[in-house]
Amino acid sequence: MITKRNLKCLEGLLLLISLSCTGSKRKTAAQMDISVDTVTKYVVFLEACIGCKLLINHHNCMLTAKARELVGKSQHIYGENWLPAGKTFNLLSLKNLRGIFYLKAIANYGNKRNASQKLAASVETINTYVEYLEKTLGQPLMQTSNHGSYPTFLGQQLLIKSDKLFNLLVFSAQKGKITANSKIRLALAREIDAAFITPEAENTRQDIMIFADDPNFHTDDWDIAITYSEPESPDLMLIFKREIPCGFFASREYLKEFGQPKDISDMQKNHRILDGSGRPYADKKYRHMMQNCCRVCPISNLNIFLTDMARYGAGICVVPLTISQTNLIYLADLPCEAKATIYLSAHKEIANLPDFQAAISDYSHMLEQF
Repeated sequence: MITKRNLKCLEGLLLLISLSCTGSKRKTAAQMDISVDTVTKYVVFLEACIGCKLLINHHNCMLTAKARELVGKSQHIYGENWLPAGKTFNLLSLKNLRGIFYLKAIANYGNKRNASQKLAASVETINTYVEYLEKTLGQPLMQTSNHGSYPTFLGQQLLIKSDKLFNLLVFSAQKGKITANSKIRLALAREIDAAFITPEAENTRQDIMIFADDPNFHTDDWDIAITYSEPESPDLMLIFKREIPCGFFASREYLKEFGQPKDISDMQKNHRILDGSGRPYADKKYRHMMQNCCRVCPISNLNIFLTDMARYGAGICVVPLTISQTNLIYLADLPCEAKATIYLSAHKEIANLPDFQAAISDYSHMLEQF
């Protein structure tokens, strides 16, 4: 599986090699023509991926024993000559490394358009790095036909070499273990109740991130996610899904001022309804109901959430029963046919690691019990 997560890790390894030589983030940044913040970001990302600390102190850039071991295993792969005799080429350059990565992505996914969609990168970006690589080598690396894109003989040689890097990356990730101070990054859609799906077991400590809508499936900022939309990214694994009933909710203040609706018809004619028709759990019947409401308050700003507006007394909303009901009253007498499908997913590269398996098991069990 070729993902942007792979690229960030490979870049992190390259920067770690440079740090081991320069002993300075500033010198490494100047050498690679990037910012110091980018150096820090990629090394921290690599630490998260392989599950161990790589720098004793991020200020003075002293490498840990694990980092020195990793540099020793990867340095000769990055630095060795990848071409037959007569040509000099190595990957101690971010541009060359990115060119090899996108070349492998094209070969893996069949053509540039597929690679673009799978990696959430533009075709122009892919072209830029592959063409830079071809210009550097002075030879074409890809050939195109009606059946897709294929590497040339030289391209095939480079891809065979690149397998060493990807194998090292997978090995390092599998060998890595979450430490006592590490956290699993859990991403939640905003209207999923964090208290409901947060296990208390020590082996599933997590850093919870809340998103206005569902988290972006193409990013690597999280490890495990619970969302309303089905994950379609190729580097994600769908673990579990479950339908959750929805219901009508309003604040105590709103009900005290306007009274409780007697039925759906009364609610449509005499109450303010918060428009949640854009939510992934809003089915056709719910949208039809909204069309017959006399007073609808549209929620157009993603920073303003249905539940928050309902808590402020703005009106009645429909949300899944998983939400926290603090300051909200569930109008159980009003029939609601809408259902929310909740999906539990994880990045494929970490799903089989023991500590992540423990967390995934706990989340699956909690969703099963609801």
